[in-house]
Amino acid sequence: MNYGIFSQNMWLFPDTNANDGKKNASLTLLKKQTGAIQIVINDIPVGQPISVTTEGLDDIAVAAYREKEVCVNRNANDLHNGPLTTDDWEIASRHSVRRAPYRTYDPLLPIEGLVSENSQEAYYVTFCPDETAVSGNREGTVTFTIGEQSVSFTVAFYIGKKCVPEQTLNITNWYSYRNMAFHHGLTYNSKEHIEMTRKYFELLREGHNNVFICPFAGTTAKIVDGKTVFDFSEPIKLAKLALEYGAKYIEWGPNINRPNWEDPPFLIWDYVEDKRGPYVLSTSGRKIFTAFLTAFNDMLTEQGWRDISIVHISDEPKELCASDYRIICGIARKYLPGIKLMDAVEIFFIQDALDIYVPKDNYFQMNRNDFEDLRDDRNELWYYTCNMPGGKWLNRYIDSPLLNSRLIHWGNYRFNLTGYLHWGFNHIAEGQDPFEQTSANPGLPAGDTHLIYPYKDQVLRSLRFMQQKCGVEDYEILRGISLVDKASADKICRHVIYAFNEYITDVEEFDGIQAEIVKIYDEM
Repeated sequence: MNYGIFSQNMWLFPDTNANDGKKNASLTLLKKQTGAIQIVINDIPVGQPISVTTEGLDDIAVAAYREKEVCVNRNANDLHNGPLTTDDWEIASRHSVRRAPYRTYDPLLPIEGLVSENSQEAYYVTFCPDETAVSGNREGTVTFTIGEQSVSFTVAFYIGKKCVPEQTLNITNWYSYRNMAFHHGLTYNSKEHIEMTRKYFELLREGHNNVFICPFAGTTAKIVDGKTVFDFSEPIKLAKLALEYGAKYIEWGPNINRPNWEDPPFLIWDYVEDKRGPYVLSTSGRKIFTAFLTAFNDMLTEQGWRDISIVHISDEPKELCASDYRIICGIARKYLPGIKLMDAVEIFFIQDALDIYVPKDNYFQMNRNDFEDLRDDRNELWYYTCNMPGGKWLNRYIDSPLLNSRLIHWGNYRFNLTGYLHWGFNHIAEGQDPFEQTSANPGLPAGDTHLIYPYKDQVLRSLRFMQQKCGVEDYEILRGISLVDKASADKICRHVIYAFNEYITDVEEFDGIQAEIVKIYDEM
């Protein structure tokens, strides 16, 4: 068998030539920091068991995966308005790695129990030194055995004396509790569904997700003696499960929406009638809203969750609804005193309506001064991406350079944005095959709906998932450097990412800078 080793920060394809890779690998890591390599092996005997063994790495956690193919069926567009995907390669070629449709790797199958399926396959190996790992320059050996054949290679390490700093960055990937049941063929709210949810939550925490969304779905209400009585049992159950997995914050809601994204009227969900209710600022709507807020506030107090709760009002307020939005936020502050309010926002002129403002990266960059004017010791700035922006703007689409998914969190450091939000952890649509339809429809670029893959009784990490995990760790290292020498951290970061649409593209250069920041931090 022949093999080649590649950086974790680049896409591989079924036609990647193993001879283009290296024969040995090197990684520079702090203790408790994750790094990875990719390996392409060809001339593989098909149908044979696969195993991976190591030597000299007893104090480093090693995990091996086979990279699974997916089809990128559409390219992302670079327009801010209009179609979000395109068949026009002249446009897509400016930012996409290949012309759709094409096949690449993204899901990661744990290697235990697998047999080889193709004469050429790609593998992914992660390394994470434990707290007791021997520091300094050292080497280990990794051996892939497939049937009776094997290949071995050396991995050179620099292991730091320090651990990667504790996480401070706020990360929320919105998950669908319903989809956790549906895509695994499980009965909603069954014991099996809860156990599957635990697998998803384990991955969320592995990926440094520390803010867990708890929608109000499942909340019920009834009128008793003329008073609305709410039952929050289902959201409470989900919140308690999230807290078991180390949630720093519980992120609630939203339960107010607009019939059309461009329309100003906000409608409240009527839990008694179980349907979209009246205009929030009407007499009946205000009564429903304030009754809900009162009961919700009582529940948070009873559970002891007031200090760890963040509440959404309504997703992505726009210009036409700004005045109504500010009034509704004022009502929420009255009935939820001291609770942080947060929303993804499409406008900046809602001063002091929120505690946490979350613009898209392109909107933040184009209105940076206005957002900076909002920032103070009580107002916090995060950012988000979703099915837009496309083109050169940083996002985590499958047809974007793989490095971009990691640079998302260099963007957090570059602009002092202390959190990141994405809607699509596992929002795969009914009827969507995530392996063959990475883009579910023309409005959802490849991979936008999901960062993981449901697969039989497993939940599969993706290459993009691993990139974001490593990006959070990069952020904490940069932040750690900045506490001692902010000028140096800022200079390094500006070289890697100057703007959300202006950043490093050379993988080998980035790999060198990543090793550099580890050593700078370790020697401080």
